[in-house]
Amino acid sequence: MNQRYCDIVMKGGITSGVVYPLAVYELSKTYRFRNVGGTSVGALAAAAAAAAEYGRDRVGGGFEELKKLPGWLAAMSPDGRQTNLAALFQPQPATRPLFALLTAAIGPGRGRIPRIAGAIIRSFPLAVLAGALPGALLAYLSVTSVAGSIRWAALASSLLLVLLGAALAAGWAIWRRATRRLPENYFGLCTGHADQHASSVPPLTDWLADYVDKLAGKKAADGPLTFGDLKGSGEQADINLLMLTTSLTHGRPYRVPFEENTFFFDPDQWRKLFPERVVRWMLDHPRAPAEPGDRLRPLPAAKDLPVVVGARLSLSFPGLLSALPLYAVDYSRTRPQERKPEICWFSDGGICSNFPVHFFDQPLPRWPTFAINLRPFHPDKPEVEVWMPESNSGGIAEWWTRFDAASGPDRTLGFVVAIFGAMQNWVDNTQLRLPGYRDRVAHVSVGADEGGLNLNMPAEVVRRLSRRGSRAGEELVRRFAPTANAPELDWDNHRWIRYRSTMSLVEEMLRRIGRSLGSVAPGDRSYYQLILRGQAETPKGYQWKNDDHRDFAVTATEKLAVLAGDLGAAKTPFACGAPRPMPMLRIMPRI
Repeated sequence: MNQRYCDIVMKGGITSGVVYPLAVYELSKTYRFRNVGGTSVGALAAAAAAAAEYGRDRVGGGFEELKKLPGWLAAMSPDGRQTNLAALFQPQPATRPLFALLTAAIGPGRGRIPRIAGAIIRSFPLAVLAGALPGALLAYLSVTSVAGSIRWAALASSLLLVLLGAALAAGWAIWRRATRRLPENYFGLCTGHADQHASSVPPLTDWLADYVDKLAGKKAADGPLTFGDLKGSGEQADINLLMLTTSLTHGRPYRVPFEENTFFFDPDQWRKLFPERVVRWMLDHPRAPAEPGDRLRPLPAAKDLPVVVGARLSLSFPGLLSALPLYAVDYSRTRPQERKPEICWFSDGGICSNFPVHFFDQPLPRWPTFAINLRPFHPDKPEVEVWMPESNSGGIAEWWTRFDAASGPDRTLGFVVAIFGAMQNWVDNTQLRLPGYRDRVAHVSVGADEGGLNLNMPAEVVRRLSRRGSRAGEELVRRFAPTANAPELDWDNHRWIRYRSTMSLVEEMLRRIGRSLGSVAPGDRSYYQLILRGQAETPKGYQWKNDDHRDFAVTATEKLAVLAGDLGAAKTPFACGAPRPMPMLRIMPRI
């Protein structure tokens, strides 16, 4: 049985996620997945990969089933109107006109304006007619009541009024529907769920709930696949699945499953977002204590949280997929009566980090953490569909976003998109250049008409992206799996770079600690005095448990000081010849 382990992290990108299934399948031939993570559609792919690993040796599940997914996504839905991939995105009746407008706007650039105009006329006919009516009446009067050259000037003016009036009225109708219906639909065009759906393909969340269980080899009577199932004992478990979501209310990312036992949900609201069997499972498996009561119920503990809930918390692309409402108590409120549950809106994890490549990294890794990045084609290498650095100096160059290459409105839009892209991805993009990080990332090139929000990609485009994913998986295996003809950047090389880089960071931190231990500002107590102070002295917080605890701290701190001094006196420190660019070691809050 194959006992080689690996971790994998996958980037967000909505329909670009069709890259991942075959990449995961290729890796599964050589490795067992121990840590799996992702953001947005990368979280969906991570859920599928973890479920397939759990069901690797179960009847009906596993990676052979996952291998079939790209073919199903590329196939035409039973009604023959669109691919199964497009059919997964199903708007609610009240948001269907806005969805039609979105799909018209995000298609190929050629013919976009006629598509948008057609979508507006079909979706908002009364508004268009009402706005065009004054101009049409003026045109009628121009033809019937005005003679000579004035008639033609009046007719031209009236036609202009027809277009202007129709545009203004349609814009007002779109605005009113968006500002009223989107909040009612939890700020998205599609909830991902429908009790009764017109399409022969279920909506995204309903499909994912069933598909994850199928990959895991779980029967309906067993309940949905949970994070606890993945973490259970045995060779078919011990899988750590992490996703990232964004709390818009708190303005920060959260890891899923949540470490905090603070959130509650409204079953009636969640029945609009998830299948009844998932909601029922959550009601039957509350964490304790079950407060605050009334209509709100506590989320299950991490081990009992369904995987589909975690994936959906991360996959809530703003505007397209509804945000998820949870509730928590703001204990910073002064008056007790104000300390009551308030709504917290959770949206796409990619808002804060679209490529959390740092999820599973260890200072000195025991097995590789692979990452699959999605990026545009390089302007000088349009034929390169999958790329990985081939030397230790490869991958250092910055990646350019040439937003000003377009013209007209697209140039201004590109400027705005570039701003949000830098805000969203600067941490991820910076980390991709680090030594010991950049060599394990497979970059899959994606064209303007591929992936992203291109919901109506033709079947051949879906298959083409899937094949690139397969190649990415093959490249990662070629790079890191031991072979007779290992490439320059093999697994030993990766570990050696991580060792050199990590030890230079440890060296720098110890030197700083040594300087602070040995140098005291006038009027301050030394750190040793703080360590040795009595129980009655300040500061009062975080006291030692007992004298043995304090004595251990004294001994350990002295050893650190000696080691820091030795490092400072070294003629050839770890930093000498260490990989570049130099990373930074800092204390950050745990997400």
